[in-house]
Amino acid sequence: MFQNFKDKADDLKEQVQEQATDLSSAAQGKLDDLLDDYKRILPMVEELGLRVSSFHIEAGVLPQIQTSLVGSVDNLNNEAVEKIIAENESNKLLTTVLRAILMAKKCHERLEDAYISILKDIAIDIQLGIPPKVSVRFQ
Repeated sequence: MFQNFKDKADDLKEQVQEQATDLSSAAQGKLDDLLDDYKRILPMVEELGLRVSSFHIEAGVLPQIQTSLVGSVDNLNNEAVEKIIAENESNKLLTTVLRAILMAKKCHERLEDAYISILKDIAIDIQLGIPPKVSVRFQ
């Protein structure tokens, strides 16, 4: 009976390892696609005055890349951002990043009289993984 249980546990362990390998391969393929998208957005965000401030890779079953773009919130031109969005609607990563910037800038402008107005730099944190995420903060 114990041997039967041990055999079943070994079979289950082998199945889990195979599925983890398949998942890791699929995640790596998706990460490669996201990294290609990221490379394509860099020239456009640089035109807006943003620069890459960090780039961090996490390895694992579900690998991910974390990166940040920074720039002056005052130098971001809403019309330029909206134009890039309109010209690149099919680029999901770019449009997500740019829409997050517009939303954050609008909040910053509404809070201009509050202490947040002393925070003049905007930082866009991008997580390339499954699922990708974008967050914006002021510093």
